[in-house]
Amino acid sequence: MNMMHEWNQKCAEGRSHRGVSTRWRSPHQGWIKVNTDAAIFSEWNSTGVGSVIRNEHGQFIRARNQKLHGLYSPRETEALGLKEALSWVKNLGYKRCVFETDAKELAEACQGIQGNTYFHLIVLDCMELFKHYDEVLLDYVPRSANIVAHELARATYSMSGVHEWVDTPSDCIRDALIIDSI
Repeated sequence: MNMMHEWNQKCAEGRSHRGVSTRWRSPHQGWIKVNTDAAIFSEWNSTGVGSVIRNEHGQFIRARNQKLHGLYSPRETEALGLKEALSWVKNLGYKRCVFETDAKELAEACQGIQGNTYFHLIVLDCMELFKHYDEVLLDYVPRSANIVAHELARATYSMSGVHEWVDTPSDCIRDALIIDSI
C-alpha cells in the first residue's frame, strides 16, 4: 500500500506540471491498464459496471460488464465497479496493473481517506484486493479518457447477468477503442 501511495503521489506531482491527460494512454511496458466505470439505471432499479483490459501497446485484451440489481449512490456504484474489476483481474492472474476511474472521490478515498459509510466499506474491500497485486496503481482520469469502460457500463442497460469478451471486443465498444488508438 505504501508503494501505491508513493506512486500516486509521484503521478500527481507529474500531472501538476503537464495536466491530466484527456485521452486514454497506454500503460508502461510490462503492465496492463484496466479502465472501470459504472452506470445507474434508476428506472430499472439496477446498476451496470464495466471494465476493459488493454496492454502496453493499447491492444484490447478482455472486457467485462455486469448488471447488478439494486440502487446505490453514484460513489457507491463507482466503488462497486472498481471492486468487481479488482476481483476479476486478480482471478485472471495479472500482477502489474494500472486501474483507472473517472470517479475522483473514489481514487482519493483509496489513498486512505477514512469513513464509516457503505462507500467506505466498499473502498476497504478494494484496498484489501490491492494486496493481491505485485504492483498496482489507481488513477483518476476524466471521462474522455475512460470512454470504453463508460460504454461497457451503459451497455448493461439492455443486458442481464455477466458478459465477458476475450480477444474480440463487443460491438458496443469497438468504435471507442478505435478512437482511443488514434
